[in-house]
Amino acid sequence: MTLVLGVFVGSALWWLLLSSVVNVLRSAFKLNLLQWLNRVSGAVLIMFGVVALISLGHG
Repeated sequence: MTLVLGVFVGSALWWLLLSSVVNVLRSAFKLNLLQWLNRVSGAVLIMFGVVALISLGHG
């Protein structure tokens, strides 16, 4: 029970910290920068997916 509670509290604190930092820095990001970041992160996720699919074929 202590382990589950610790994971829950740690996760909740992480998301609270993360959302607070994003809220503070939100005005610093312009729309063009956010679109660029979204495209780069999407490309990285696609690459990880392709690598995972390729590794399934070789395993």
